[in-house]
Order: sequence, then C-alpha cells, then structure tokens
Amino acid sequence: MLPHDVDRDAVVRAAREAGQLSKSRFAIGINEDELAPVVVDFDAQPHLVAFADSESGKTGLLRNIAAGVMENATPTEAKIILVDFRRSMLGVIDEAYLGGYATAPQSCADLMTALAGALKDRLPPNDITQQQLKERSWWSGPELFVMIDDYDLIGGGSLNHPLGPLVEYLPQARDIGLRVIITRRSGGAGRALMDPIIGRLRDLSCNGLVMSGSKEEGGLFGGYKASPMPPGRGMLVSRSMKSGVIQLSRMPDL
Repeated sequence: MLPHDVDRDAVVRAAREAGQLSKSRFAIGINEDELAPVVVDFDAQPHLVAFADSESGKTGLLRNIAAGVMENATPTEAKIILVDFRRSMLGVIDEAYLGGYATAPQSCADLMTALAGALKDRLPPNDITQQQLKERSWWSGPELFVMIDDYDLIGGGSLNHPLGPLVEYLPQARDIGLRVIITRRSGGAGRALMDPIIGRLRDLSCNGLVMSGSKEEGGLFGGYKASPMPPGRGMLVSRSMKSGVIQLSRMPDL
C-alpha cells in the first residue's frame, strides 16, 4: 500500500496538525499500516541506526531529521554535529545550526574529543536533586544531534575509534542532550553489530531502520533481516514507538 513517492510537506503538515512535532520530535515519513506520519521522538529514545544499500535512502533519512531540527528548534535549542566523508550533506544544514563538520578520520576524532569534553560538563553532579533530574535543569545549552553518514567509511578499531570519546556518554544521552543518528551500508552489517559504537547503541535498544539489503547479513534489529526494497523504504524496529514498514518522505534535490 505504501507509495514510492511521499510528499514531505504533506507529512509534516499532518503531523503538526496532530500536535506530534516538537524540538525533539520529527516526522520522517509514513507507515504502512495507517499511511500516517512516522514521528521519531528523540526524547523517548535518543539514538537511531539505519542500514541500507547504496542509493536506498540513508542520506535522505539524515536530511529528513536535519530539516525537522531546523523547523522545530532554534539554533540556541539544537545544534547538528555532522560526520560526512562523502560530503553528501554539504550545504544541507544552515550555518547557524551547524555545531561541527568532519569529512576525514582525523577531523572526526578531533571533533568527537571536543564534543566529549562538552558533554562531561553536562554530567549530573553527586548532590543533584530528584527535581533537577526530572527537569534536566543542572545544565543549559542546545540539544546535540550527532549525524554520521556512511559510517562504514570511518574505520578504526575498538582502541582508536574516532567516535570512541562518545561511548561513555551514550547511556546517559537522554539526560545530557545527546542524540546519535548513524547510517551505514547494509553490506557487512552483521559484523557491524559487534562494532564498539553500533554494538553499544544496539545494547541500549536504539531505534533501528533496516532498509534495502541482503538477507545473508542475518538478523539486524529485533531479528529482522534485510531484503530488497524500493528506495526510501525500510522496517522500523523500536521499543519506544510502533514498529513496521515505513516509507521516508522525499527530500528535494540539492
């Protein structure tokens, strides 16, 4: 039942009229069951990992989320830290929202080290009250959306991974305003689940989107195996929102 071409303006308008959008909730497409907007809530689950073949919609997912950030939050409320080795997201994010941009392993490592230093200052102190924890009032600053396109190009082992500085902060992401969105090609996805970053995100029950790929990679999220799909289509696997097949909204050409 899903169309191959989903108009983003119509999806965003429907989600906004239903009161579903906020500075942490963004519409990315429609679901198969009801043809209703799919809204990802990064407060409920701060991390998302997507596997897909080339030209299957990985970058389109990031562009949908980036557009949602810029439409629903001010530059003081949200910043996007972008790792984009192929430069496929070049020019997508307004300068006011861009908190950092890495296009090579060394610049990525430097950017993540600086980010980890900022996150350390957001950790709750020992004498924090329950009210402060509830309101997240012991720190101030923007939500930090770390978007990584073509994660498989980064490389690095468990001891010298460019994203290594972030690992200790992933479990506390909801409290310290960290959101991590990773896209990776589906080839080798089974091995990637043992990766120090993706493996940790999976342990934290991150939202998963399995798009076009080979069943030979085995179960990726929730035991679901990839299969050939049209561009922009995938199986959303989540513990915080309704799982099922979705079609991403079409983003305009750059």
